[in-house]
Amino acid sequence: MIETYILCNNEERLMPYLMRHYGQFSKVIILESNSTDRTVEIARSMGAEVWKYDTEDEINDQWFTELKNSCWRYSKASWVIVVDADEFVYHPYITKVLKFCQETVICPKFYNMYSETFPSTEGQIYEEVQIGVEQTSPKAKMNIFRPRVIKSMNYFPGCHEAFPQGNVKINYDSGIKTLHMRNMGREFVIERNMRARRRNSQLNKERGWGVHVDWSEEEWMRIFDEGINNAIKVI
Repeated sequence: MIETYILCNNEERLMPYLMRHYGQFSKVIILESNSTDRTVEIARSMGAEVWKYDTEDEINDQWFTELKNSCWRYSKASWVIVVDADEFVYHPYITKVLKFCQETVICPKFYNMYSETFPSTEGQIYEEVQIGVEQTSPKAKMNIFRPRVIKSMNYFPGCHEAFPQGNVKINYDSGIKTLHMRNMGREFVIERNMRARRRNSQLNKERGWGVHVDWSEEEWMRIFDEGINNAIKVI
């Protein structure tokens, strides 16, 4: 059995895609924090289990890191996947890859995906969003592991760094990819970053976490254009 834990806040646009993707091969647990849109309604209607957490409607990476380090502790699954709501762990034969994997932690290649518009397909999100830019280590995330033998992942804020403990054998070449669906049209990028800016906690600001949300719209668009101009076919 595979379990997927997804940290969410106001993700009604992404939720159908998340459920259609992860729901086809795993049990989905939504870690929901103070959503005011249809996130919970959509998730439950599509078969997810919803665990609610009150984060005071703030983006506090210390809280979120602690949550990702603990949410899976009592899992009896063979594998768990721990991701943010804009991260799609992908392989066309992922269950087969996991079945035969001899390691205990998987670090997929991490791609920032790009699209000029938000997808409209009623199928899988990667049917439309297929180009991206690979982020090399340490930007990759160890987001798949065996909970029965891993005692702790020891994620750092942002979870791009982890220092797992237990029976640790890391696979960097599984062929699995993490598709980071953050840059899907300019409107989506601006709306998402503006929402994050309003919720960014004082602790994040003091620690320098998530600094990109305080950039100007012009800087967000410069990064978007740079990415889409350098993107290659990933799917």
